[in-house]
Amino acid sequence: MIVWSGRGFLSLIILVIVYVVLLNFIPKEQGDYALVIGLFIAGIFSWIMGKKWNKPEGRTVIDKSTGQEIILKPNHSLFWIKMEYWGIIFSAISIVLLIKQFI
Repeated sequence: MIVWSGRGFLSLIILVIVYVVLLNFIPKEQGDYALVIGLFIAGIFSWIMGKKWNKPEGRTVIDKSTGQEIILKPNHSLFWIKMEYWGIIFSAISIVLLIKQFI
C-alpha cells in the first residue's frame, strides 16, 4: 500500500521510469548502475520539486462560521515523508550502493 499526499507519488514514479529507461541503455553486465543512476536522478528531482512545491508560505482563509483564520499549507509527501527529504534519502542510498560496488 502506497501512501502519498499531493504530488508525492511522483518521486516513486520518476525512480521507476528512469530505472526502466536506463535498463534499456546500460549494458547488462553493468545493470547495477541503472539503479544507482536512477536513484540519484530521482533524488535530484525530488529535492528540487519538493522544495518548490512545499514552500512554507500558505494561503490564509477565514472560516465563515467561526471567524477563525486558517492557513492552508501545501503538503506533497510519500509515506508521510516530504518530497524534498526523499531527495536526500534516494541520493544517500545511491551513494551507499555505489560505494558497495567498489568494495
